[in-house]
Amino acid sequence: MKGGKMSDLYSRILLKLRNIDGVKMTALGSRDGFLFSENENDEIEKMTLMSSAMIKAAETVTNELDKTGPVHVIVDFNGGKLIAASAGPKALISVMAEQNASIDPIIGEIDRTASKIQEIL
Repeated sequence: MKGGKMSDLYSRILLKLRNIDGVKMTALGSRDGFLFSENENDEIEKMTLMSSAMIKAAETVTNELDKTGPVHVIVDFNGGKLIAASAGPKALISVMAEQNASIDPIIGEIDRTASKIQEIL
């Protein structure tokens, strides 16, 4: 990338997702759970690793039952919502949202962001 780092490009792509009401944290990582961002902290790293495990488990189940992969995996818990989505064969997007956050706008932006990531990778 001319004039910048790939991590800066990923950060700009995730910006719209970060700005949706109710979104607390976002991350872009590899399918193995390694962050693409330089701005990692323990929470973001854990979120990405958990999202990777969730996607892999959901793929195992859905491939066995329906011969198709999951689009999104959502864990709804007392502290919020963890949403994981594939961004092509090499990446995944993780979002931590507030408990009362509206899922539809978040899912829509995750899908748009995933398409952009797939184009880059």
